[in-house]
Amino acid sequence: MERTILYVDDDAANLTVLQAACADEFDVVTAESAEVALAIMRQHEIAVLLVDQRMPGMTGVELFEATREHYPDAVRILITAYSDLTDAINAINRGQVRGYLRKPWEPEHLKATLRDALEVYDTRRKVRELERRLLETERVYSLGVVAASVAHELRSPLTALLTTLDLAEMRLKSMIDGLSSGRSIAPDEVESVKKVGDQISRAKQAVDQITEITSGIELSHRRRDEERTTDMKEVANLTLRCVRAELLKRAQIQVEIEPSPPVLGSPNKLGQVVMNLLINALQALPDRPRGQNLVSLRLRPAGDFVRLEVEDNGSGIPQDVLVKIFDPFFTTKTHGGTGLGLAISKQIIEEVRGRISVESELGRGTRFSVELPVATPPNAVSD
Repeated sequence: MERTILYVDDDAANLTVLQAACADEFDVVTAESAEVALAIMRQHEIAVLLVDQRMPGMTGVELFEATREHYPDAVRILITAYSDLTDAINAINRGQVRGYLRKPWEPEHLKATLRDALEVYDTRRKVRELERRLLETERVYSLGVVAASVAHELRSPLTALLTTLDLAEMRLKSMIDGLSSGRSIAPDEVESVKKVGDQISRAKQAVDQITEITSGIELSHRRRDEERTTDMKEVANLTLRCVRAELLKRAQIQVEIEPSPPVLGSPNKLGQVVMNLLINALQALPDRPRGQNLVSLRLRPAGDFVRLEVEDNGSGIPQDVLVKIFDPFFTTKTHGGTGLGLAISKQIIEEVRGRISVESELGRGTRFSVELPVATPPNAVSD
């Protein structure tokens, strides 16, 4: 039911008249109460919510407030008598109302109002789609950093594995050739056979290391967002491992992770927060020798919260930029970002009633601090 208008009024005659007036141009469904309207909205997508103010039970303004959070794209229009203009003003302030119609309404004015509302609805949907695509771009960019770092992490154990297997193959081939020709095995070849066992052990260690790297990443992606609690120590370590190689190309890393109680939130989403903050710190570093750059990650319990800090000793952020740092699409980068990383992080943190703040000093660096509420144990009893 795309671009559907829902008209709510407890007067059945009003419902019939308005539906007839709009039938040639609009798809209008009706409801005789706020409760019926809510049931319809749970089942169908509504573009415009047209509501009479004076209804028994829930008023028009109250219905707008009840639907504001879960149906943010629906355009809200209040129908009100001249004597109820105060209600209309309250609706605009409290219910995010686009406008209002006075009774009695004129058909052409009604239609013009509905056309305008549908245009607003279409624009909102386009903005949502643009936001979705930009969020996907941000995720792809983060995955690129992870892929480069993982490739670097895998290179060393893979090289060790291949070298070890090559040496083992050469020694075994030499021994087999000797046995095939009927000659006895020389003492140095006996030593070589003993070394093959050591080389196989080293190869197994390399395979175990590769498995550890890949399984950690797989585990972090397979966890469901529905999980309500997260071990931030595990999340911080996994995320750091994913981007460690990229960080080490340009900076030294200082890590202080203390055991902490579980926090509210999804491991995937909170991992994205840590990833965004580390990438942001990496991008803030000036172009200078690696030994002069430092990125710090700290995690520790702090009362009813777990505190995460990511700090860099980069150039710092000017005050006029700092106040906009969490705004969607705001970025000072000329490439390599959408300006959504910090905005996404702030949203994720606030979803679990956490807090994020930033401190910065020009020429000295920037510190982002995140406080995540500790998950209440299931058997906890209030005093």
